Amino acid sequence: MSKLNFQTPRGTKDILPDDQPYWQEIRRVTEKTLQGLGFGRIDLPHFENCEIYKKGIGEQTDIVSKEMFALESRDDDDMKYCLRPEGTAGAVRAFIQNGMGSWPQPVRLYYLGAMFRHERPQKGRFREFYQGGVEILGDESASSDYLTIMSAWEILSRLGLKNLVVNTNSIGCPKCRPKYLAKLKKYYKDKFEDLCPECKNRLENNTLRVLDCKEEKCQAMAKEAPTMLDNLCPECKTHFQETLELLDYFEIKYDLAPTLVRGLDYYTNTVFEIVEKNDKSRQGTIAAGGRYNGLVELLGGAKTPAVGFSLGIERVINIMKEQGIEPEKPRGVEICILQLGEKAKEVSKKIYDELSKNDINVFFVPSNDGLRQQIKTASKLGAKYAIIIGQQEAVKDEIILRDLEGSSQEVYPAKDLVEAVKERLIRCECKK
Repeated sequence: MSKLNFQTPRGTKDILPDDQPYWQEIRRVTEKTLQGLGFGRIDLPHFENCEIYKKGIGEQTDIVSKEMFALESRDDDDMKYCLRPEGTAGAVRAFIQNGMGSWPQPVRLYYLGAMFRHERPQKGRFREFYQGGVEILGDESASSDYLTIMSAWEILSRLGLKNLVVNTNSIGCPKCRPKYLAKLKKYYKDKFEDLCPECKNRLENNTLRVLDCKEEKCQAMAKEAPTMLDNLCPECKTHFQETLELLDYFEIKYDLAPTLVRGLDYYTNTVFEIVEKNDKSRQGTIAAGGRYNGLVELLGGAKTPAVGFSLGIERVINIMKEQGIEPEKPRGVEICILQLGEKAKEVSKKIYDELSKNDINVFFVPSNDGLRQQIKTASKLGAKYAIIIGQQEAVKDEIILRDLEGSSQEVYPAKDLVEAVKERLIRCECKK
């Protein structure tokens, strides 16, 4: 019989215990930061009706045309479902379906979870990947654009990431963008043959994306192309200027990026991304987003201005490692109870309950092993201290508190145990 050799599906990964502190730190900082800024958590389904992505993201985008995971349904209806490739369209669907338009405005939401894209995995990219994101719905003011950018910046700053910059641009609105697109097509008319095959298709079907191409020859042409910033209508120009003034006021570093457009059809006005300063190619985007004033209406809701961002959790972890940022280590097992004999077993259970009630991570499983073996087990668990209870200690209502690193030990009355353990653990924390 041949040996089975099962592997994770291509583009997925196991998140092993050594990496979990990074994930826990990102979740902790993200939740604390966003809740402190007035956002409420929403958990969305992992799959949705494919139409919300086709309508919202755009059928000509790479995500919809190449990268969505379609699911086969056993139901008799014709509904087609897809694993979610991003969070915004689902959040907008939830906003409409749950009547959030009648809630006090604006509605501020955030989410954390897995997304799925059937792209060919490259270094640092996965088919199942994790994002955190926010959406602010119901406010068209520049203050919400600022709050969106600031919340992403604040999360990354609190995690300790350094040398970051915000790249930002405005891609206008349905009023001023068509005139700009006409200028852009005119500019590329006599350069068409020099475009890469992808951009030749984009020029007609998704014109703005030509500016965002990563091919070197296309980038060179994009630098000389007309810019949206020079073609904004007065309203868009004022809105973007107010956003920049708020970023200046709160000292958030930004660069104007005239070729930044983002890859999804629903964006309008402000778009932005956060990258490392030395990432001139913008290949390693950490967080990105922008305003999408027409999406709620497009998916069947009332006209509602909105803005949001998403950040890539795997990308953040990679940068934390590159910059030598160590996450806060989990407390783990702090103390083990080592019991010798039947009489000690009864006492050990009471001590376990008392320590647990006082928020001390205590490990106790009754054992028939000798003391030396139990000490080895406690050390393997990473415990800092051990409580030793034998027949004599059980009778005298005493315990032995042993320092597993220093091998020293002291005897305490059982009634003083909790305070003695807390004092030792605090002392241990101070040494870090």
